[in-house]
Amino acid sequence: MVQFLSRPIIRILFAALCLGLTFAIAAYARHVDLNRSRSAFQSVVTDSGSALSVRIQSYVQSLDALAALMQSAEVVTEAEWETYVDTLQIQQSLPGVLGLGLILPTDSAGLDRLRAQARAAGEADLIVRPETDRIEKFIIRYIAPIATNAAARGLDIAFEDNRRMAALTSRDTGTVRLTGPINLVQGDRDEPGGLILRPIYSTGSVPSDTASRRDTHVGWVYMPFFTAQALSELTASQSDLFDVSVMDAGQLLYSSAAAQAGSDFTVTESMDVLGRTWTMTWVSTPRFDALNRSPLPWLIVFGGLSATLVALRSITSFANRETEIDALVAAKTEALSDRVKQNRSVIKNSVFGVILLDATGRVVDANPAAAAILRLPRDDVLGRPFDAFLTMDEADDTVADLRHATLGTGPQQRRIEVQRNLWHRSDGSPRQSVLLRDVTAETQSRQALSDMEERWSLALQGAEIGVFDVDLTTNTPVVSATWRNLLAVPDDPDLDMQSHFMSRVHPEDLPVLRASDRAALRGDSPRSTSEFRVLFPGNEWRWMRSDAVVVARDADGRALRMIGAQTDITALRQAQMALSNSEDMLRLVIARAPVGTAILGHDGTVMQSNDALMLMTGLTAQALHGQHIDALVLADDRDAVRTAIADLYGHPGATYRGEHRIMHKDGTLRWGLIRVSWVFDAGKEAELYIVQINDVTQEKQAEQIKNEFIATISHELRTPLTSIKGALGLLMTIKDGVPAPSARLLDIAANNTDRLIRLVNDILDLEKISAGQMKFQIDAHDASRLIADALEQNQPLLLRNGLSFVLEDGAAGAQVWADDNRLAQVFGNLLSNACKYAPAGSAIAVALTADADVVRFAVTDTGPGVPIAFRDRIFSPFSQADGSDTRQRGGTGLGLNISRQMVEHMGGSIGFDSEPGVRTTFHFTLPRVAADAGAGADGSQRTRQI
Repeated sequence: MVQFLSRPIIRILFAALCLGLTFAIAAYARHVDLNRSRSAFQSVVTDSGSALSVRIQSYVQSLDALAALMQSAEVVTEAEWETYVDTLQIQQSLPGVLGLGLILPTDSAGLDRLRAQARAAGEADLIVRPETDRIEKFIIRYIAPIATNAAARGLDIAFEDNRRMAALTSRDTGTVRLTGPINLVQGDRDEPGGLILRPIYSTGSVPSDTASRRDTHVGWVYMPFFTAQALSELTASQSDLFDVSVMDAGQLLYSSAAAQAGSDFTVTESMDVLGRTWTMTWVSTPRFDALNRSPLPWLIVFGGLSATLVALRSITSFANRETEIDALVAAKTEALSDRVKQNRSVIKNSVFGVILLDATGRVVDANPAAAAILRLPRDDVLGRPFDAFLTMDEADDTVADLRHATLGTGPQQRRIEVQRNLWHRSDGSPRQSVLLRDVTAETQSRQALSDMEERWSLALQGAEIGVFDVDLTTNTPVVSATWRNLLAVPDDPDLDMQSHFMSRVHPEDLPVLRASDRAALRGDSPRSTSEFRVLFPGNEWRWMRSDAVVVARDADGRALRMIGAQTDITALRQAQMALSNSEDMLRLVIARAPVGTAILGHDGTVMQSNDALMLMTGLTAQALHGQHIDALVLADDRDAVRTAIADLYGHPGATYRGEHRIMHKDGTLRWGLIRVSWVFDAGKEAELYIVQINDVTQEKQAEQIKNEFIATISHELRTPLTSIKGALGLLMTIKDGVPAPSARLLDIAANNTDRLIRLVNDILDLEKISAGQMKFQIDAHDASRLIADALEQNQPLLLRNGLSFVLEDGAAGAQVWADDNRLAQVFGNLLSNACKYAPAGSAIAVALTADADVVRFAVTDTGPGVPIAFRDRIFSPFSQADGSDTRQRGGTGLGLNISRQMVEHMGGSIGFDSEPGVRTTFHFTLPRVAADAGAGADGSQRTRQI
């Protein structure tokens, strides 16, 4: 045997076999180590991609919240927008985002209206820029915070194809879209940025087809962001364990650091980010490479070489028998020492903490990594009980010798992974090897992920949104708790969820739901969106909205997985139905209203008309459609109607009212009382005019008969009354020779003739005023002189009951604008009224006061006063407090009405104050003549033009 082992070829073959086995084992260890490191790096890459997806989703959710704000309020002001954005604290919650804004589509013709709306809301002037030849314009109306985004307000993003195409694609598809790399107007440095745009539709939800989406589109909510800020610090290990760069269509968007030469791992993936394809490249850093390079292969090589050498030497020694035993022992001792040194070197340089414990649990040895983890000098660690450093958790790990512990307290607290291995020395004494690893960052990351999932679950629960995830290969759904609660599905693990759900969908809606799903599965539609009814307990049908998207397909394009959400839209459906019924009722009321009604566009052309208007004009609805409103009236009235409509623009509270002649289709003339008002339809963003026309032809004919009757009174009644008054006047001159009964009859005849003449004159005056035919000559007059003349002219009134006039002139030198003849008639009515009711022997007070703008005239008596029930109609024609046939005091009941109209025609106002049984004062005011507009230097009166 010794001779056999002494052969050189045998020792060479033995050495080759040992070395081959050593290198084979080392290569396998290196392969396992690379796979483990590659898997670890792929996990880091996955976490980074997931963090990017979560960040983009947080951006989209913020835009969804803004869209909900716009759709829930009729009008959102700029101040409310700024306040809402401030509450979001976007600098903390949305990294990289500069602000949140609103973009409104318009055209060249609508820019002035958009600017006017901004001014009407009290906002700063909306300066639209840049000027382009494009008809379609997308204007940034609001952007907050305005302090950092002022340069973007009023920007027309359609000026550049990148922005414009992203906006159009978002509008037509109903999805959130991201622009390609752009230079933001807010930026003062040359770095790429982008815009995220979410469309808003007047229907609230996204319409099912492109044409409907274009018709109901009202604008976008959007956010500008700098790409570098948005992509930085996605995870805690970014720039520490890996560097990442992002490309969009060949343009570099972001790079956390320069490419690392000789990195062990590089992963490149393409991601669909809101319609853009980003190419992301992750490169491991030297720190990651160092942490994941295991010394085990080298240890195996070194150990194998050492063992081979030892074995060869052993063979050689064995071959040389006892003569070489001493040399062999020395060689083995030296090899063992080398291995010990080598192991100590590996332990000393290990990134894991290694501690050796004796039988009592005290630290015998510790490597520098362990001292660094414990944050103590190595000498302070040796000799102390190991349990004094850490607070161990309960032993709940699946690996029996793997535990977790807490190191430190407060903000400096860290989590440590502890693994113990028990072994025995050659003398049988027990020893423990303890491996320590600081897992604080990993624990915090897991906790943050858990917190994020909990917040997401609470958000879904608060928003009442049910989420489902369907594995299409097995047709097995996974649903959220909110989905179960939303659809009242029992929590039964044996329940066939898909069959149960489909069995509750209304039979009429089931084909629609399935057709939408099939279109999305085939790829004909990017999403499966549908609305359907679901049966609930109590035989109640509720409306649901489902929105799902295919998230995974195989190489052949076959759908593998679909994720979606469902919401209860029963209240929305009911509101839409109520609105539809209300609109139907409104259309029915307009169509059947007895008043002619038309709705005009902003240019004054008829858009809609009712039956009454067609009957009034003799035209059909088709013939009226497109007609300008002034084409319905005679040519002489068209300018007035056109001007009135133009003046109403922008004044929703104003109304034009006028009587105009309308030509019927058969050639006959009809009179119409036309009322026009301007409104703004916020839903359609259009100006409208509402026109109502009352047929007053019969009233006009009655007015004509009345005018003819008044003319008859004027010509046929006034002349004989004048003759009768003259004859009675002659008889009164010989009254002394007439017997007393006859004289009494003459007095009665004369008094009643005067009353009849006054009645005729009052009726004629009232008619002239109402018809606008009474002429007023307004001049500057001395107020004191006017009141003195009036008192003198009405002195005969005092003789009846022994009355007197008392004048209080507090306006000496003041002049008024008035027609002295009409003013005398007003004074006569008021003084006559006071004398009629004043007690016998009392005084009637006439007061005159003046201020800067008007002069006030007042007549006061101490009669019975004005009854409370009569005060509301005291200035109405033919109104008297004592309306009985046996009233004691005469009068036509027209004097106060005529006085009111005359005073108002002269620019004044009239009223009264009455305290029954104490005093009653009738007062009126007239405009005072300014100091430089009174009598001329020659004493002549100046005339005011009215």
